Amino acid sequence: SAHSYNGTDAMSQRIEMENYDQSALALQKNLLTLRQQRDRQRAVGNHTEADHLDKLITGIEQTFAQLQDTFKPTTLQ
Repeated sequence: SAHSYNGTDAMSQRIEMENYDQSALALQKNLLTLRQQRDRQRAVGNHTEADHLDKLITGIEQTFAQLQDTFKPTTLQ
C-alpha cells in the first residue's frame, strides 16, 4: 500500500503543476492585456491611469516571480 500512496502522491503533484502552469499562462495573458491598456492610456495622455496600471503590473510581476521560485521543480534549482 506504500507503493500506491507514492503513486497517488506523484499524480497529485503532477496535477498541481499542470494547474500551476495553466494559471501561470492565464496570468501572463492578463499581464499582456494590462500592459497594452497601460500603453494605450499613456498614448492618449491619460498618465494617471497609466501610472495606476504600471503599479498594478509591477505588483503582479513581483508576486508571479515569487510564485515561480516557490513552484520551481527541485531538479532545476
